[in-house]
Amino acid sequence: MAVRLNVIVLRPTGEHRHFDPACDDAVGQLLGRPGLDLVLLDRIPGPDESGTERLAVESIAGDVACVGWTEAEKVSEPLGLLGKRVARVPHRRDVDAAPVQGDEPIAKLYHFDMRREGASQTILADLQALLATRQTPMFQIGMGGSTSPKLTKATSASKAQPNAAPIQNVTPSLAKPPASKASPLASTTPPLTKNQSTDLDALVDELDELDL
Repeated sequence: MAVRLNVIVLRPTGEHRHFDPACDDAVGQLLGRPGLDLVLLDRIPGPDESGTERLAVESIAGDVACVGWTEAEKVSEPLGLLGKRVARVPHRRDVDAAPVQGDEPIAKLYHFDMRREGASQTILADLQALLATRQTPMFQIGMGGSTSPKLTKATSASKAQPNAAPIQNVTPSLAKPPASKASPLASTTPPLTKNQSTDLDALVDELDELDL
């Protein structure tokens, strides 16, 4: 779930009314920005007052960033009287704030003093940076785990291949021997026996008589 930040913009009052154009510009920058829930107040009402401003303050839950042309105490004390106990905490535009003391749960107050020179030009970037520090990183667990071992094994096998013994040309042991090296027993004609020689001579004589 995305983290959101409540932002109270307090309009300048009294001697700071000349900051009204800067206040309107800040509201225009912050209105509708993702993650920022903007509440515009002329002032923080007292504990005995009622009205839309009282309802707006009571609807705020959790940590608060206050964009105002006033001191942080003039924000935290009236909120405390309305049951919204907050403690000013340091951030990059308020490094002088003291860390929260004690173990009692209390909402954080990030105070942005808009009387600081150049504050109107940096307020949007400052709040977005503050919101980013409050985001909880999200990690996907168990995604893509089945493919990584396969890629690792394939890489290992390809790297191990140069270390394998090279393949040599080996003449098969069952190859047919050349004709010139044929067995002598297969190429030698056996000698004729005595009876076979006599029969052959008689046959030759008969053939001669037939020709006559």
